[in-house]
Amino acid sequence: MEHEPKGFGANGKLYRFFCTHILLFVKRICRFQPHISAFVWVLCTCLLLSNCSSDPEIIPDDDETENPAEDSETEEPEFPAEDEDYGTCVYDANAPIGFATVESTPTGGAGGTHRIVTTANELRSALSSSEPLIIYIKGEIEVTSMIQMQVINKTILGLPGSVLTNPNRTANGSGILYFRQGSNNIIMRNVTFKSAGAYDVDGRDNLCIHGTTNIWIDHCDFQDGVDGNFDCRSASDNIAVTWCRFRYLIEPLAGGSGGSDDHRFSNLWGSSDNETSDRGHLKTTFQYCWWDEGCRERMPRVRFGQIHIANCLYNSSVANYCIGLGVEADVYVENTVFNGARRASDDRSDGTAAIRFDGCSFSDIAQNDSYTDISTAFTPPYTLTNTIPAEQVKEVVSTYAGATLTISEPQ
Repeated sequence: MEHEPKGFGANGKLYRFFCTHILLFVKRICRFQPHISAFVWVLCTCLLLSNCSSDPEIIPDDDETENPAEDSETEEPEFPAEDEDYGTCVYDANAPIGFATVESTPTGGAGGTHRIVTTANELRSALSSSEPLIIYIKGEIEVTSMIQMQVINKTILGLPGSVLTNPNRTANGSGILYFRQGSNNIIMRNVTFKSAGAYDVDGRDNLCIHGTTNIWIDHCDFQDGVDGNFDCRSASDNIAVTWCRFRYLIEPLAGGSGGSDDHRFSNLWGSSDNETSDRGHLKTTFQYCWWDEGCRERMPRVRFGQIHIANCLYNSSVANYCIGLGVEADVYVENTVFNGARRASDDRSDGTAAIRFDGCSFSDIAQNDSYTDISTAFTPPYTLTNTIPAEQVKEVVSTYAGATLTISEPQ
């Protein structure tokens, strides 16, 4: 009599689940690693299916008897499963990485209920809830005044085609989301932000995190922030930003009260030289992010924080500089591609900043001295296990960064 491998459960369900996921993994490897031939896929398919295509007879344990009622309750978990890959590529960790894993790893709304939101008021209500929630953004939600609140234990998922938008280009009317002091344990994935375009009137950002800890922002698309696309301030900490795309599609508006006629300044990390409480905080890992067309400066501009930039792509044709070094900035850049900017980095720190470039690629950079190391930058207290060499970055990042996940509405 043929027996199911010990520990694989009734009727071989877990065994078949295991086989299926091995097949999916091999399929993805073949897809993204052309040197592995289709022969490997076919061979693995035959071997695995030969072992899990039928239900082996089971000899129950002494203390276990068949119970059809109990077995019928063992259904598939409510969609989507916690380990849903949402169509991510083989290089995607599909989980928080880097500084978001150092002290604690964000779990967002795991264990909470699902809530679909289709209006700004519904989104405000969900974000302000005291319970853990998995929030699904559906359709286009217009925000006419920035949503500002403390957010705790939330997962925010954008369904395909969804967008958060604000058409206002004024100082007080602009901006989309602002996470206030004390916000913690947040996951945001596949969300598209669209604002009215850059205008230097001391306006607001698409997203700003203020005193926010343990946060993972993944596969989001930030477009045309009035003040900035995504800013970080006030001792926010333990942050991962992965597979995000930053860009400007609307021409900047000149004549703002701030004095800049082109304020396409994407990401400010640390809001002031005087905010010394940021020392020892703002620790952030950017991996597989894309600063795309229209970004002019601040990708990011850093004060005080330790920033790790890995496998990112800079290719805006209007970039004045990419990485800005402010007071006590400490930046480590690895396996990243810089193309077409006037300067890869810009040091305005009065000698207090550090930056190190490892394994990076530079092309059409006007000032060659803008990518030399300055002082001694930090070494990250973790290891990224899913890095790729710089020569693969452009193809991979330009294909998969942004709101490209295939998230489905929960049933």
